Amino acid sequence: MTNAPRRNLPESKNRMIAFLLSVFFLSLYFGNASGFFSSPWSIWILLFFSAIFSYTLWALIHECVHGNFSNSRAESHLAGRILCILFGTPYQVAKTAHLMHHKFNREEGERIEFIEPNGIPVSIQKFFYYLKLLQGTYFLEVAGGFLLSLPLSFSIPFAEKYFSRLPVQKAFFKQIQKPEIVRELRIDSFWILFLFGIAFLFSGPFFWVLVSVLILRGFIVSVLDHSYHYGKDIDDSYSSYNLGVPKVLSFLFLNFNYHRIHHFFPGCPWNRLPDQFAKTKDRMDLSLFRQTFRQFRGLLALPENSKTS
Repeated sequence: MTNAPRRNLPESKNRMIAFLLSVFFLSLYFGNASGFFSSPWSIWILLFFSAIFSYTLWALIHECVHGNFSNSRAESHLAGRILCILFGTPYQVAKTAHLMHHKFNREEGERIEFIEPNGIPVSIQKFFYYLKLLQGTYFLEVAGGFLLSLPLSFSIPFAEKYFSRLPVQKAFFKQIQKPEIVRELRIDSFWILFLFGIAFLFSGPFFWVLVSVLILRGFIVSVLDHSYHYGKDIDDSYSSYNLGVPKVLSFLFLNFNYHRIHHFFPGCPWNRLPDQFAKTKDRMDLSLFRQTFRQFRGLLALPENSKTS
């Protein structure tokens, strides 16, 4: 049996980034015990960087999902699990949700900014739009992880009744409820509860700092993730924007802003996305900052050519 050819992946860089992120977030979670919360200024600086590095962490988890962390599938998987425990959501939930995003991108359920003709009042759709925009990507995965950690006799009927109306939802729950996935998911949920439970226990009067870290994480991950697709063409799994940012942010986001390139070439590691962008002679559509604020215009009318219009 011949071994699969080695891909040109930035393995050493990925391991170093994973190590540095682990040190930063563990130090932050236990900042009260380590003396990092000695002054208000230090707390606000740490909160600012926690938001930025949360997106770096999310982007590195994303590399694990696509097998771009390491040439070893086992290492990519293990790294993804460990990083997701630090992130606060089980790896299998993040992985399955993201792969469903690639498959069903811009179909109903994956285009939250459009008013859908599904019988739900527009006011309710608007409420859930802003909820998903501001916190949804992160906290839905957190909640989904703990829901699926419950006995399957409860979680499967519950999910089928309330969360399996659309094809993307049905596909997600069909995949995530496989016994071997549920088993791993429950183990990771235990370690997440253990890590954050101990962190909150030792936080003392700085309980609010850890809560702020999680809220900021939910905000930056959700808002930026939706920005790559807001208002883009529907019913096309490749439909997304390339968004311009300063080079330092592009590096910190592991070039996630080359998002259309990623959708066409999901096996391309983060360090080669700019080269792939140049080879395909693609373009930057607009700035990430401008697109981020555009999302707050709210819901859009569904185009007439939609499959569900």
